[in-house]
Amino acid sequence: MSSEEARQAALRSGATLREIVARTGRRAGVDLEPGCAYGAVTRAHVEDLANELREIKARINYLFTLVIGSIAIDILLRLTGMG
Repeated sequence: MSSEEARQAALRSGATLREIVARTGRRAGVDLEPGCAYGAVTRAHVEDLANELREIKARINYLFTLVIGSIAIDILLRLTGMG
């Protein structure tokens, strides 16, 4: 096998790509931590707001389920003649 064929085989098998990735290592990611007090306070407020919105969404889902369940029970009772 010539050196060109060996290189092509390595490219097809992915060995070359794995070697390049192993050489470069992991790059440093983007630092998302706030760099000042204002950023820290803003992030805390945004996280609190997100938590409150999740709670509101859960309550609305519960109310929809309750209303749909009540309507379904009412329909079933009317169909059976008990309501």
